[in-house]
Amino acid sequence: MIHHFPLFSAAHSLSYHDFQNFFLPFSRVIKEKIVTATEVFFLEDASQLDNSSDDASKRSLLKEIFTQTLEDKEPAAYDNCLFFPFPIADEQIIVAVVTGIDRLLVKKAGHDWLQEIRDTLQREFLILKQAGVDLQTGLLNGAHLNTLFDAFPEGEHVGLVLVEIYPKARTAMEGMRHVRRSATILKSFAGEHVPLYHLGQSVFAFAFRNCNEDYAARFGPLLVSFLKREQFKRVHVGYSQGEISQDEYNETRKTGRQVLDEAWLALQIACKRGPFSFCTYRSLQNAQRHSLYASTRDILARIQPYWQKLDKFSLVQLHPTKDTDNIYDKIILNLAGSKKIKGRDQDVYILLPGINFQEVMPIVRKIIQSIIYDTKGKRTVAAGIALFPFSDFKKSELVLNCRKALLHGALLGEGSITVFEALSLNVSGDIFYGEGDIPKAVKEYRRGLLIQPHDVNLLNSLGVSYAMMNRHSMANDCFLKALAVKNDDFISWYNLGLGRELQGNIAGAVESFEHALKYHIENEPDIADVRKELPLQLGKLYCQTGRYQETLDILLPWYDTKKNDPGSGRALRYLGESCNGVGRVREAMSWLQRAIRFDEFDADALSLLGEIYLDNNEGDQIALKFCEKSVELNQIPALFHLRLARAQVQCGYLEAARDTLRHCLRNKETKKAAGFQMGLTYWKQMKKTRARHWFSKILTHEEIGSNQYKQASNYLLELQTQ
Repeated sequence: MIHHFPLFSAAHSLSYHDFQNFFLPFSRVIKEKIVTATEVFFLEDASQLDNSSDDASKRSLLKEIFTQTLEDKEPAAYDNCLFFPFPIADEQIIVAVVTGIDRLLVKKAGHDWLQEIRDTLQREFLILKQAGVDLQTGLLNGAHLNTLFDAFPEGEHVGLVLVEIYPKARTAMEGMRHVRRSATILKSFAGEHVPLYHLGQSVFAFAFRNCNEDYAARFGPLLVSFLKREQFKRVHVGYSQGEISQDEYNETRKTGRQVLDEAWLALQIACKRGPFSFCTYRSLQNAQRHSLYASTRDILARIQPYWQKLDKFSLVQLHPTKDTDNIYDKIILNLAGSKKIKGRDQDVYILLPGINFQEVMPIVRKIIQSIIYDTKGKRTVAAGIALFPFSDFKKSELVLNCRKALLHGALLGEGSITVFEALSLNVSGDIFYGEGDIPKAVKEYRRGLLIQPHDVNLLNSLGVSYAMMNRHSMANDCFLKALAVKNDDFISWYNLGLGRELQGNIAGAVESFEHALKYHIENEPDIADVRKELPLQLGKLYCQTGRYQETLDILLPWYDTKKNDPGSGRALRYLGESCNGVGRVREAMSWLQRAIRFDEFDADALSLLGEIYLDNNEGDQIALKFCEKSVELNQIPALFHLRLARAQVQCGYLEAARDTLRHCLRNKETKKAAGFQMGLTYWKQMKKTRARHWFSKILTHEEIGSNQYKQASNYLLELQTQ
């Protein structure tokens, strides 16, 4: 039973990351207090002043004063600069270097005044931090996000990712536990350098400054896949970005509130697409212009009269890849019955009757060369070609097939001539997938497999899409088909391992991951993230199945190379549990302590650490607190209750221990150990009859020679001699 209301206490100190997350409001406070201040820098090392001045002697003196400020922890002044040291965790110091100060003010600035300003600033920084932190998760809150949007410099490019991790909870406590676990996992994904917010109701936000416009195309799918691997049941992501303006009537830029509203709309669309989905606002905004979404009716209406009586033909879409004059008039067709039709913008469609694959390529090449020749070689034109008949496609689908061929060709290089094929459908499916439209992606991949049923890439893409829709059996079937074609395919084995793990087939998942580890290929950028995750996924399963030495063999080298990565902390608990499993108790304690620093709500690490403290006389009361905290965080595992009961018995809280043990007596795995602890509580109280009853039960059901059997026998013998 939980004894304390589960909120963080208000912040009483500043941390290193506060000076990053609150840089703008902290700087504003300093400029308000010191009127002539122009720039503020929060620095931790003198080397960060290397570019502070063109004058080498002045720069050297500034670095000397900075170093002295770090040592003395006292404010200082020089020329037009003030130095204010602020203590943070682990006896570190962050120094606020304030420039542009009136030199007369600097000369008159006494130590007492500087000290008073520094203390005032520290108090105001703490107030700002307390107002900007969510008490439920310890993350930044919505108020801080609003302040940040208001403080963004004019023209700065920002991106906002909203993440909804839907809780499956029956009580408020379960909901809080879910939110806290979500916060820890999200922090491990992006690291501390990306500000993470909790906006309430299990909705989180990542705020990116000076981000790449295409960043979400990678970030969204990776984040959703990552959270799915972490066993969350429903995940939705919405994204928007833009250049910031404080003027809401600016037509080319956006206010911070507009970016938030757009990301929220994208999130709502993602929520309608399935259990694991994402959406970018740009894909909604450009839906009418997107080549895969835009209507083909106007083109079809003009082409259909020409192909109605044709049983065999090719359709070519010519697309200028750079700004150019109208190419329509430059195209000369010599083939009888061929037609050219103006398309959207500068595109031109060419209908070539009776032409097959071998014949169409030389004709299109010749047409494009004539266009380039006429424009003195300055223009580049790409071509997308669709054939009829082809697979099960209707004539009305050929215009869209030309567009898909062009998108396929864009990956091959500017000005490519590409014939629509199965790989074109893989490309279009990937585009739909990247924009979060999983059902449309599935449709593309399936049609591609009608053309090439044994294409490994298409099978894997379809399998991953099915997995996102929680159709794990269908997903695994795809991966198995891919492996039937190419048994050494790394990504198929890895995907199959994830699918089996999500279905609860741990032995099958271990086998799949082991095959993936055997076949993995170095230096392939497309699967770099998967290669990073594989040892962790396999190590976790080894630990869960009691293969502790194998866990250490795979996770220790992995952690040694990845310990500076944001997500490396996820391995700490498994390293601690495995060290304990092989008898390396001191190492186990160290790993588990680090696991709790990484995630203070890790109930498994808290419970096991409590048991280790208890067994090794590291402090019974500390062990009790760890075990109590673990049960507060997760009241379901009977093992946590058993460990808590052992700590309560050791500390002399015998009545409380018996209450706790009732949870364990109903569980097959903990029933015998709980019975022994019950007997021990009565033995300590000298209630001989009840103690005999419980110890006799142990002797009846426990294996002869086991440690518990021996202990129960000794206690019974002692009771008989009293």
